[in-house]
Parts: sequence; structure tokens; C-alpha cells
Amino acid sequence: MNTKPIATDESYRILDNQFWYNDCSFIDLIKNKESIVVNIDDLGVRELRHSEDGNDSRTTLSYKFSNKDDRDWWIENRGKKVTIELLSVN
Repeated sequence: MNTKPIATDESYRILDNQFWYNDCSFIDLIKNKESIVVNIDDLGVRELRHSEDGNDSRTTLSYKFSNKDDRDWWIENRGKKVTIELLSVN
């Protein structure tokens, strides 16, 4: 895995229980990829999996956390701005 960030968003605002990348500065690098590895301020390095398509078959522009504790942390920090470093794309 790359230890040097591929890209960085220094002011990403947490919305809910998922990482919505439509507002992320590096959207073009991660759009519709299967999974990504990111380093998130105060949370650490995590692998996120792309969310499933919506009920209307449109692509959902988000990645989900597989770990409940990570989701809980994300939800608790809703509205906070964090720095997110993109480390790898799969």
C-alpha cells in the first residue's frame, strides 16, 4: 500500500453514516471504484467499500464503513470537518 497520500481533502464535512464522495475534492479518483483506503483525522487508516446502487438503480456516491465502531464514530462526528488522505484505490 502507498504510504504517501495520492490526494488529500483538508476540509471534508462528515454528513451521516457513510463517506459521501460527491463533495470530496478527489471525487474523480474514487468515483465508482470497488474500495478505497483512506487515512481520516482522529480515526486512522480504514478501507471503505463502495455502497450498493440505490433502489432506482442509480449509483450511490458513497463508501461505507464495515466496522460498527467506525460507523458510530463517523455518526458521532457529524458536521465536523476532517482531513481525509486517499492512500489507495481498488
